[in-house]
Amino acid sequence: MLFVKVPLKKAEKVRQYLAEKNLYASDYKTLRDEENVYFPVIRKIKGHDTVEMEGEKSEKTKKLRELLLEVLNEEELENLVTSYDLIGDIAIIEIPEELESREKQIGNALLKTNKRLKVIAKKLGRVDSEFRVRPLKVIAGENRTETVYIEHSCRMKLDAAKVYFSVRLSTERKRIAELVKPQENILALFAGVGPFPLVISKKHPDANIVAIELNPEGVKYMKENIRLNKAKNITAVEGDARKIVLEKYRNFADRILMPLPRSADEFLDVAIAGARNGCTVHIYNFAPIENPYDEIEKKILNEAKKAGVKAEIVNKKTVRPYAPKIVQIVIDFRIMK
Repeated sequence: MLFVKVPLKKAEKVRQYLAEKNLYASDYKTLRDEENVYFPVIRKIKGHDTVEMEGEKSEKTKKLRELLLEVLNEEELENLVTSYDLIGDIAIIEIPEELESREKQIGNALLKTNKRLKVIAKKLGRVDSEFRVRPLKVIAGENRTETVYIEHSCRMKLDAAKVYFSVRLSTERKRIAELVKPQENILALFAGVGPFPLVISKKHPDANIVAIELNPEGVKYMKENIRLNKAKNITAVEGDARKIVLEKYRNFADRILMPLPRSADEFLDVAIAGARNGCTVHIYNFAPIENPYDEIEKKILNEAKKAGVKAEIVNKKTVRPYAPKIVQIVIDFRIMK
């Protein structure tokens, strides 16, 4: 089994990175000695000390399988998906079609593996609605999909069945917050329940943040989260980002966030219109694992040329694996007017 060897003082940062990048082998236990933590990983990771050791199945996975031994046969156990997304006290899992008749038993067993869990919900389909919401069905525990998620000292209330939310951008939210300079004007497009604005606001209470979201439910929760976190420097705006920016926020922003990975590139002209000279834009995209940056870079440069401005790519990186041969990326670029 492969493990990443990490000094104790760096352990939490590396753990978050591995989880967000889907590199963490969650079926196995994390090990430690007096000086280091050893995180189980699915492959060697460039820039990290990777060692081969004998791994031990984690109690969570082991316990779930043990609880289902009398319920599922050997073939069904092989098809069991033991990983899940955890948002607050809600676990969101995938139930393979061949195990749908056993979903209640699986859900009840999963509840017993972690005292923190209060709700087990299964994914019903793709995230393909106008508001990027994934349909869910509660299969065990309390009959609700609303929860409170805590990240970087920010409390975020949300309904996982009514709004889009990704726990896997936690490291990105922290990275962006650390890049923000004093008293920046920030446009957060496609802001959801406000995770990017809230994390930035916590670190930079002097920033002026305008957060735009189309989904009324997302705006409702964002306003509540602003109150929960006493974030007085965030303005939540409901509506279409294109119309709102072009009408009210031209030449406004020192920084623009575009975390809409399927179609943010369709709003590049909007970002350019909302940018001040020297504005930094962070755009997220799903892309093929081979040459993931080429297409979006061309679009950025073409849109800048059409608008009569210059765009300079200042950073690009893979955020996480998303699907077979597909990754999520981010490109940071600067606009010069």
